[in-house]
Amino acid sequence: MSGSSALAPWGVLGGLVAGWTANTTADGLYNGGLAGLLGGILTLAVVVGLGALNVVLSTGDVNAAGAIGAYVSVVVGLMIIPLFTVEGLIVGGIAPSLRELVP
Repeated sequence: MSGSSALAPWGVLGGLVAGWTANTTADGLYNGGLAGLLGGILTLAVVVGLGALNVVLSTGDVNAAGAIGAYVSVVVGLMIIPLFTVEGLIVGGIAPSLRELVP
């Protein structure tokens, strides 16, 4: 895996951490979804920023970097942010139950 798809486990990890601290399943869902959403937005900023920097340093063309950054931001925005949010919701909802099983 490479690119932004390699970051997919971060949505699960964020949901687990946020859900683990929740007292109820509803809190775990909310906290996990919010952690996944914020993680997806930060991933968007990092992936687009580093990609644009790579293009500028490789080609010296700022216009090409802007065009590629715009394309990547749409792709990441449509795929990664919802994926991280759903991962956070699922794991965040399960985490409070898992916490009860762990002594």
